[in-house]
Amino acid sequence: MILTTVGLYALFVQLTEGAMFRGSASNNSNHQVVATDRDGLDEAKRHLGLFDRAVDKDSVIADVATILPDGPAGYCNWGESGTAESSTCTTFPNAFHIQGGPYCSATQNQCEVGCSGNWCTNDSTRMLYCGVPNKCSSLGGNEVVASRSVSVADVRCCSTNASLGWPRKCNSIRGVYGESNVPTCFREKTFDEAVAICGAYEGGRLCSGAELMDKCTRGTGCGSNSKLVWGCAGLGVACGANAECCGGFCGDGGVCEVYTGGTPGPTNAPTPKPTNVPTNEPSKNPTSPPTTSKPTNAPTNQPTDGPSNQPSRSPTLRPITPMPTDGPTQQPTNAPSSQPSKSPTAQPISLAPTDSPTHQPTTAPSDQPSKKPTKTPTSQPTDGPTTNPSPIPTKLPTDQPTSSPFNSPTSKPSNSPSLKPTKTLTDAPTSEPTASPTSSPVPGPTSSFPYGNGPFVTLATSSDLVTIPRPPVPSSSGEPRSNCPHTKAGLLSWHDHSTWLSGNVPSTGDDVTLPSNSKVIITRSVTQKLGVITVPSTSELIFDENVVAPITLDIAGMDVRGALRAGSETCRYLTELTITLHGSRPTDLNKYGTSSMAVPTYKGISVNGGIISMHGKQVHPTWSRLSESVPAGQSYLLIQEQVNWKAGQEIVLVTTAIHDSRAVHENEVLTISSIEQTPVPGVGAAIHFTAPAAHAHIANNGYQVEVGLLTRNIKVQGSASDSEPTDPDTGSCTGQWHHGTNFAPCPWKYKTGFGGHIMVHSGGRGYVEGVELHRMGQTNVLGRYPFHFHVLGNNCADCYFKGNSIHQSYYRCISIHGTHGTKVSENVAYDVSGYCYYLEDGVEEDNEISFNLAAHIHPVSNVIANGNGGQTINPFSQSKDLILPADVTASGFYLTNLHNDIFGNAASGGWSGFAMPNLQSPIGVHRDVNMRPGNRLTKILDGNTAHSTGWWWGHAGAFYNGGTLYYSNADATLLEYNAGRDHNRHRSPCLVDKCVTNNDCSGWCSAGEQAWFQLTNSKVFLTASPGLNSWTGRMEVSYFEAHDVALGLEALESGFGIDNFLVECRSGEEWVMPGNMHDVTANGFFWYDTGQEHIITNAKFKNCGARNNDNVYDSSPTRGCDTNSGNGCKSGSSVWSFLTHSDQFTPEIMQATASITYENCGRRFRLYDYANDPISTVSGRNQNWLDTDGSATGLNEPTIIGSGLADAGRWWHVDDDVIEDPEGPLKFIKVNDGPSRGLGHIRLLFNEELRNTVGGSSCKNGPRQDANGNPLCPAVGRIRHIGSLFDSSNDPTGGLPITANSEVAGLAGGFGWVLQLDDGPPKDLKIDQVEVDSTTPLMLVIPYPQGTSFTITAHGAYCTPSSTHSCTEQFALVDSVAHVRHSQGNTYYFDTTTNLLYVRIIQFPQTFTGDDVYSSTAMWHLWDLDTPNTKSWDPSLYALDRYSFNGITLPKFSYGNYLQIVADCVESSVSGHCAVTPTYVEPEVCPAGYIQVSYDKCCTSAASIDCYDMTAPPRKSPTASPTFGSNSNLVLNPGFENANGLENWSAHAGSSIEISTVEKNSGAQSVLCKDRTSETQGVKQIMTGILQANTRYTVSCWARLKTSESAILKLRFRFKDSVDDNFRFRKISGNINNDSWTKVEGQVVFESDGTLTTIDMFATGPEATVEYWVDDFSVVLTAP
Repeated sequence: MILTTVGLYALFVQLTEGAMFRGSASNNSNHQVVATDRDGLDEAKRHLGLFDRAVDKDSVIADVATILPDGPAGYCNWGESGTAESSTCTTFPNAFHIQGGPYCSATQNQCEVGCSGNWCTNDSTRMLYCGVPNKCSSLGGNEVVASRSVSVADVRCCSTNASLGWPRKCNSIRGVYGESNVPTCFREKTFDEAVAICGAYEGGRLCSGAELMDKCTRGTGCGSNSKLVWGCAGLGVACGANAECCGGFCGDGGVCEVYTGGTPGPTNAPTPKPTNVPTNEPSKNPTSPPTTSKPTNAPTNQPTDGPSNQPSRSPTLRPITPMPTDGPTQQPTNAPSSQPSKSPTAQPISLAPTDSPTHQPTTAPSDQPSKKPTKTPTSQPTDGPTTNPSPIPTKLPTDQPTSSPFNSPTSKPSNSPSLKPTKTLTDAPTSEPTASPTSSPVPGPTSSFPYGNGPFVTLATSSDLVTIPRPPVPSSSGEPRSNCPHTKAGLLSWHDHSTWLSGNVPSTGDDVTLPSNSKVIITRSVTQKLGVITVPSTSELIFDENVVAPITLDIAGMDVRGALRAGSETCRYLTELTITLHGSRPTDLNKYGTSSMAVPTYKGISVNGGIISMHGKQVHPTWSRLSESVPAGQSYLLIQEQVNWKAGQEIVLVTTAIHDSRAVHENEVLTISSIEQTPVPGVGAAIHFTAPAAHAHIANNGYQVEVGLLTRNIKVQGSASDSEPTDPDTGSCTGQWHHGTNFAPCPWKYKTGFGGHIMVHSGGRGYVEGVELHRMGQTNVLGRYPFHFHVLGNNCADCYFKGNSIHQSYYRCISIHGTHGTKVSENVAYDVSGYCYYLEDGVEEDNEISFNLAAHIHPVSNVIANGNGGQTINPFSQSKDLILPADVTASGFYLTNLHNDIFGNAASGGWSGFAMPNLQSPIGVHRDVNMRPGNRLTKILDGNTAHSTGWWWGHAGAFYNGGTLYYSNADATLLEYNAGRDHNRHRSPCLVDKCVTNNDCSGWCSAGEQAWFQLTNSKVFLTASPGLNSWTGRMEVSYFEAHDVALGLEALESGFGIDNFLVECRSGEEWVMPGNMHDVTANGFFWYDTGQEHIITNAKFKNCGARNNDNVYDSSPTRGCDTNSGNGCKSGSSVWSFLTHSDQFTPEIMQATASITYENCGRRFRLYDYANDPISTVSGRNQNWLDTDGSATGLNEPTIIGSGLADAGRWWHVDDDVIEDPEGPLKFIKVNDGPSRGLGHIRLLFNEELRNTVGGSSCKNGPRQDANGNPLCPAVGRIRHIGSLFDSSNDPTGGLPITANSEVAGLAGGFGWVLQLDDGPPKDLKIDQVEVDSTTPLMLVIPYPQGTSFTITAHGAYCTPSSTHSCTEQFALVDSVAHVRHSQGNTYYFDTTTNLLYVRIIQFPQTFTGDDVYSSTAMWHLWDLDTPNTKSWDPSLYALDRYSFNGITLPKFSYGNYLQIVADCVESSVSGHCAVTPTYVEPEVCPAGYIQVSYDKCCTSAASIDCYDMTAPPRKSPTASPTFGSNSNLVLNPGFENANGLENWSAHAGSSIEISTVEKNSGAQSVLCKDRTSETQGVKQIMTGILQANTRYTVSCWARLKTSESAILKLRFRFKDSVDDNFRFRKISGNINNDSWTKVEGQVVFESDGTLTTIDMFATGPEATVEYWVDDFSVVLTAP
């Protein structure tokens, strides 16, 4: 008798009568299997391997007899060998041995005790291995069997946890670390002691034999290279015998397995009492030895190693990071030492970490933000209309749920997430569903199968931060099936001659038309291959359920004008049905993707105004994610959810390699052999397959790979004989280099795939679920996709395509085309050419795309957008072999319009995962629709994931908000696609649809109308590019995880907010990819170099940044990443990087952070100059960052970060308390160390001609020197902080260089910035692009010659004066610096002692200089970022432009408004400068008894806290705005009436101009244009900074001829912008004469996708030698 306990079942075996099975020939004892209930009998069957068998006694007996024939070879007959326990053995001769009984030796002639040969299989022995192979010959060789409890040996340990800091020594095994000093040497330890020693470390364990033989511990100390050390193999690892396994036994599959019925493997505590009865488990293979062991007689006391004693064969398990403790740790400080470098020219100091933390440590719960609720609905809406149930019973019992598969929500899902998670109706089912699977679980191995002790990933633990929704579990109400179309009355049989008008059943090749007003049913296979079947509008074609044999139908096509039905929503189709479509590829396809042959019915099902209603067996879920990593060679996997999948079905196990393409991928299609539901607590199911996995697949708590079911019982497919492409890739092509390899797809291959298709059009409707589409889609044939909702408008709002599979598709998966409100959900797509889930023309809105999987996506025709390191890729054009050029970036999801509900989807492979191209207008049949798809606002974009993508371009991104698709020819027929950054086409989400309100989709979206795209709860992993890249379009990203990426996120758009952001640059998993892993960066985030406002809050960075000797924040030996070949990173990687390569594009006040944390990071900061030039740049010297709470720097108080470049002088090193980060290099300035510290930015315009060279001949975007080594952006002056602390003795550099690109960013709130130009003081200085907060005064100081007088005026842009708003403000002279500092910003002071001019620079509104905030009339005042806007026609909420996100506000400068300082001084030989440069006299900035200790502070001594308070409460009360210059004309000195009549004017192209008092249109004088040798010569005014792009102006001037009777005058404008460096022109013209003054008037617009960098106005036109007068110029804003 054998007695055991299995789970909760009362199963035992006893001697009794009846139901016998025969033992061996030598002993005819009879045995009976007895169970106390039906469940016990089922469990017994599973233990005996009786899967899918009947449960009656006779069949059990027969099956047992089959498994255990007489005298089975390979089983130990205990009575046949003499052993010390032979008396025990003979007690139960020839028994079927399970766990608890003795184990047999490999030689099968010895039992339990007395085993002396190698590889003994009993459980009392374990293996010893040589520390290094072939060094232990005198000790017994490389592998020696020893007693588990008696023998002693050395200890060496292994781990996959890189954070332990153990060396990596293995020859070939990746990701394994070994150590002997743990932390000291351990000798003469028993096996159990060795297990405990290694297990004391997180992830520590004994090494396997394979690891020791691979030299994984060689040279790790303790002299153990030539000694025997303990080793063992973990669960799932290959073994030859029990002695090799850490615990459990070596199963018949050749891997270590676990006991589940008797004494388990080692535990953390002794068992409470001895086990007295052996337990039993049948062997799965009757030809292998029984695997029984003795019962234990005493409690075990050996601690287990936990999950680390069961490593997978491939080290894919994620290292476990300890949670933070509640008390202080001895970690280094998060900030570098505050001890500054004493000399500004000295080398940056090395910063030693302190021994204590700098702030209160956080507890575990506060280490990261709580998970965010998703935006997705918590249950599914009703799928479509149903009809009244049929009273006729169905033919078959069903294993499907009989009610509607989903619960309907009571309302439309909200467009925004709730503020906090609720406990009602979660988006993902709990780890154990509330209802049973929709069919009986597939019988399979019981929990005795060795799945290990975890840790297992569950739905609840599958993310570190975000919440990824899962579809709700379908209901299973048990209601009978209803409304079954195949049971209706009045059906006509397809197979009956009488059905057909011809009297004959259709035969081979026939085109078939169903009789009108009929319902024809196919009840068995149609063996003939038919032509096109037509279903008239009054008829239906219905498929019956055939329980005897699958139904097959082979056709050329189908025209469904009536209905095509297989099952219904309440009567799911239960048997097998296959429709095969036949037809060869047409030869007349053109560049538009059309052909005379390729009509909708050609090799397709054309639902032409009819209905397709196909409802295969319900599958739930259609895909899930792993609960545990799958090593190569393992033949099962664990997933997070229970499933109703079946043995014999195919699944796709998706790749976790970095790279995925046809040539190199690790996706696997596997066949299910059995399924076990809830094999261990928290795990949904164990899926066993018929062949082992060929590759490793990862699951850890950060991310898990997907597993999808491909098989459905209804299949529509293309024929195998004429569908597959005939032009495969030769595999011999190369392209751009990526991470050390340059292989690429061979272009113009895979062009010939021609599968079937289904198209719902012309008012048709589609209801398709549970259908498998195989070999579908027709490459480069327009509209011929596996499934296509075609131009149905709002008439298919109840349609759906859900729960289906698509694999081996030659052109997309499903297209939603000109259709709104439909549902595409829970589909599985694999191995697809072209974009998979596809919004075709850009007009598609209000659709639901949810819970879909897309994997292994390929570019069409094998043409890939293979980019280099730049931001642009050459455009691709439409052709016969690429009818949609955007397919060069084919991705899982193609989202041309974000105004849809897109949630819960997963993408793997492809150029990117989620492509969001920018369409400025719709394409295709909707090209004339007046809308801009790229600006449509997001509805729901939540809970989506992407991985193994972004390989082909370093900017691709797993989520890619980029690429533009547009028509390249005038008649809008040929498309062009720019896959990279398109400077000419931008997206601007706007609350007001300009296409509707202005009938102009290019209309300007004002600050008050601006909106943001919303991306929530998203996750990316395993990508060698950014997790997300957004070239254009304001966006706010909340709850975003990025794991194992090159860069967490890349954004190049003004107004970008990120909240709850987790970047784990390296998780410890091995990277699988071609090329060199260590060529991939491990960067957290890049700050861009110009025109941005980025705010990041609640962000955590893990294992980012390169590990090197200069790291000053973390001394952990595992911090960041090194350059190892398994998962290393590029040596320059850093958590934060600033782009600093440009002299042309430079930073304003652009970036701010709060609540930043780091975990185990290496290099933290880097000024990144890809040109690697020793000459610094304007952008490098101006870098700045508001660390609002000091968490980014680790100072834990508000901090300003500035550039640490040496040639910035002391511009950022403002006092001795500034902290230096030499690795950046950066400077950290504590805000609270001064009275009113902040940041300021201005642009200084003093030489327009010099300024116009920026980006051309000077100050370029990259190059620093010309061919002769001369700098291209040399200094033309300096600006520094005022005071002796910054004079030449303390700062020999003279301060921050001023160049042709004269933008300046620096610390405001101090005594002032002193500007000194090499050519002398500027006569006319314009200051624009001002960004500064009103609470932090910015004082500009300029030395001028004695006696200089000034006119200082502020000018609004596009301004029309009124009683409530003025357009100019003239500054008043006051009597002191203090008066200026504490003024409203409209005063100045000229110190005649030091000859210094003081002006306070404030940020004032773009379009006015005075408003009625404090008065009923226009008044200038000190605006702050919260001052309301008072212009009723402007929807902006605030007077000043700004960007606010999550409690942080950044100022934004405006275009067009400016402050002008005109100095009345003698002009020098250098035009535009005063002739005399006064000797600079350093003013005394401190009162008597104080010394200057900082740029903003005076104290009694350097170390004193007795400091002078120079602040005074700022006065908000306004001063009256003078009326000077209050008009709408933007022309300066428009009538030449200034004292210097030609002020602001010059002669153009070599002509002569002079003031004339003889002729004038008004006023006292005009200008005469004379000595002209060309019609292009005349008078000119520079209007750069005054006029704005994309704005309409009314322009005019008056003119009169002097030397001719009639001529044409041209008022011309030429301009450049930031996108195009070539001049473009606009003009108006009119006839003028010599009799009278004539007004020439018209309107102009300067169209641009950038900002105007140069704009000039000319009055020219009459022929050469003709002289003429001009007067009274006007340029007036007409409309923004």
